[in-house]
Amino acid sequence: MVYINSSTLIVSDNSQHCIEAFDVGMIQMTTYAGVCGTPGSQLTGHRINDVRLSYATGMAFDGSPMVYSSSRGPAKIISIDTVSDMGHEICGTDGMFARSLVFDEDIQSLYVSLNRAVAKVDVATSKFTVLSGSTTNGDSIGDHRTTEYSYPFGLLQVNASKLVISDRNNNRYL
Repeated sequence: MVYINSSTLIVSDNSQHCIEAFDVGMIQMTTYAGVCGTPGSQLTGHRINDVRLSYATGMAFDGSPMVYSSSRGPAKIISIDTVSDMGHEICGTDGMFARSLVFDEDIQSLYVSLNRAVAKVDVATSKFTVLSGSTTNGDSIGDHRTTEYSYPFGLLQVNASKLVISDRNNNRYL
């Protein structure tokens, strides 16, 4: 979940396949993107009310007009332009479903936690780079190239050079 302005919190609703907006002043929830209860894979070039997500998960906001989320079927990362109200696919994640997203304003990229890895996505070019982990399930801690994760779930950017990763099934934070 992310705040997009002083009174609106955007929340991905995994079980309902949509993104919802919570107005903190009015204490009211409304559909922000997608059709709640209707899963699908209609992502690119559609108005946010016509986007169809499948198990929407992970949210990030770039501080301007873009909200980012992920959809499990197909495994895609999307952007939603809050000015034009249009959805666009940024990249596919080759069957690796992005669970958590963090936007790094300094490098204009998203950090994403995947099935067994952590990656970076350049939002301008859609370049997808695995930073740590692999497709192998594990529990070893090494440098960023040899660390194995069991289920990296949450991400938190502490500063420009530090990203905290929660590895849920290994019960640890890196």
